[in-house]
Amino acid sequence: MTPSNANPNAKLSDAKNAKTVALPTPDELLQRLQQVDCSRFDVDKRMNEMRGNRIWFSAMAIPVSAVFLTIFTLIGAFAFDQPIPSFLISAAILYWIGTLIDSQQRHLPIQARNEIMQLIAETEGEQGLVPHFSYFLPKRYRHLWQSLKKGNYHYIEQYIQAITLLQKSLDANKFIQFWYLKHPQQAEPETTEDHPFAEVVNKAKKSA
Repeated sequence: MTPSNANPNAKLSDAKNAKTVALPTPDELLQRLQQVDCSRFDVDKRMNEMRGNRIWFSAMAIPVSAVFLTIFTLIGAFAFDQPIPSFLISAAILYWIGTLIDSQQRHLPIQARNEIMQLIAETEGEQGLVPHFSYFLPKRYRHLWQSLKKGNYHYIEQYIQAITLLQKSLDANKFIQFWYLKHPQQAEPETTEDHPFAEVVNKAKKSA
C-alpha cells in the first residue's frame, strides 16, 4: 500500500497507543509525589548557599583592596614620583572590581531561581507530575498546573504549596479511582476482574 492510500485512522490509532504506553500509572505518580522533597525548592536557602560559596571572596575584598591601593600608590610615588595619579588610578581599578562583585551579588537571586526552576523541570519530567493531580487541587492552582504543562516553571512558591498540599491531604484511593475512570485502558482486559478497582474500570469502559 502506498503512503497516499494509507489509512489515516490507523495512524491516529498508532499515535494514540504510543501516548497510552507513555502514560504513567497512578501508583507511579503517587510514589513520585511522595518522593518530592520541597526543601530543595527553597530559593532563599539556595541563594544563601551560593553566597556562602563566595563569602571568602567578599571577606578578602577589603584587605586585598587596601594592600593593592597602598602598593600601587607607593610604586607611583617612588618609581614615577606621581603618588596622586597612581592613587587615583588604583582607586578607579578597585572601584571597577567592586562594581563587578556587586553585580554578581545582585544576580544571585536570579541565578538561584533559575536553578530551582531547573529542579522543578527535572521533578516534573517528560510525563509531568502536578498536572496529573489537577482535579484534586483548589482552583487557585489552575494557572500553576496549566503553566507546568506548557513547560513554564516560574511559579516556584505555588509549586511548593501544591506539592505540600497533595502530600498531606490527597486520598490515594480516590485518586486511583479517578485515574482509572479517566484512563480505563491502563487495566489489562485479562486482569481487570482481579484489579482492586475492577468495578470502576468496567464502568468506565462501558461508558467509553
